[in-house]
Amino acid sequence: MMEHIEDFQKLKIRVKDILEEHRIDVFIGTLKDNIQHEVHLWEPNSLEKAFKLARKMESKIMATRKPTTHNYKYGSFVAPSLPQPTRLTPQQLEEKRAKGLCYNCDSKYTKGHKCDENKCQKKRIYSRNKP
Repeated sequence: MMEHIEDFQKLKIRVKDILEEHRIDVFIGTLKDNIQHEVHLWEPNSLEKAFKLARKMESKIMATRKPTTHNYKYGSFVAPSLPQPTRLTPQQLEEKRAKGLCYNCDSKYTKGHKCDENKCQKKRIYSRNKP
C-alpha cells in the first residue's frame, strides 16, 4: 500500500489543476476492490485521510486473512508437507491384479469401485490396466 500511495503522490505532483475532490476519487478508484469499497464508505474529505484509511483497511484485511497452506521461504514457493504417494512395483501390481484387488485400498476391485477413505490412507501412483 505504501508503494501505491508513493506512486500516486508522484503522479499528483506532475498533474496540476485537479480539484482535491477529484484526486480523492481517482486515488480510491485505483485501490483493490475490497479496500476501495471500505475507503469509499468513509467518504474521506482529504487525500491524506484517504491514504490513512487505505492503509488501515489493508492492515485490517491482512490481519483477518486466513493463513495460507503455502509456505514461502526466501522468496520462493515451498510446497506444504503432504504424505508422499507410494509407488507399487510391477510385481506388486501383478499380485494385486491376480487377486482382483484394488491398487489403492486392497479391497476387491469391481467395475465402478470406489475406495473407502478410511482404508486408503495414501494414494498410490500406478498405471492401471483392468484386472
